[in-house]
Amino acid sequence: MLPVLFTIGPYNVYTFGLLLALAFVLSTFIIWKYAKEELREEEYLDAFLYTSIATLVSARVVYILFNFSSFGLNILKYIVVRETPGLSLLGGLFGGFIYLWWYSRRKKFNFLHLLDLFSLAASLVFAFTKIGEQLGGAGFGRETGFILGVKIVGQTGRYHPVELYEAIIFLLLFILICFIYKRERLRILPEGLPFYLFAEGTLLSLILLEFLKVYRVYLFGLSAKQIVALILAIIVAKPLLLILRGVFQKKYEVPA
Repeated sequence: MLPVLFTIGPYNVYTFGLLLALAFVLSTFIIWKYAKEELREEEYLDAFLYTSIATLVSARVVYILFNFSSFGLNILKYIVVRETPGLSLLGGLFGGFIYLWWYSRRKKFNFLHLLDLFSLAASLVFAFTKIGEQLGGAGFGRETGFILGVKIVGQTGRYHPVELYEAIIFLLLFILICFIYKRERLRILPEGLPFYLFAEGTLLSLILLEFLKVYRVYLFGLSAKQIVALILAIIVAKPLLLILRGVFQKKYEVPA
């Protein structure tokens, strides 16, 4: 773990905060780059900024609620993320989705198109955020003898770096979505495919990697987070399969 990246005089530069800021800058550049091609830089950047704030706030609030014993009524801990890092992936996704839906309706934007574009940026943001959480010590998995196990301050043995696993998955999703989104813009692939792949990939990884974490069993050996993710994954699977079916039928259609 490396919660403090370096120190400048009396000031500490926290790894989590720096990576979060870097993720926002890079994702904003991605939005600007593609929005510029549609001549909608200002509109899409505003939408992305407001959605990012809604995502961050909802992710933090949900994380605090599920880890309230670590925060108590200390308001300062709620706000100072650099000291007490931690964000809820599901909470952030839900909050950002609801806000973008409302904002798109208000501004009369193409909601599905923005979901595709923002999924590209979000996959990169979550990759950097998860690396920051791992280095900042926001969470870790079960004790393990696996070669990738890491030492945790105040704990004996080695533990699964689950946040690092998640970061790798999000980086792979970013590469895949980037490839697909470029073909969507060329009308080779249908609208909605980047978002549904991002959502399904995120939910499935959350379900599987939760088994490497320490949690309370709620039902059939699953945590509450896994149950919610499983329900959402089933909901997302239907439109994703329909889109993929259409893609393959069109690709392998035999001319009469």
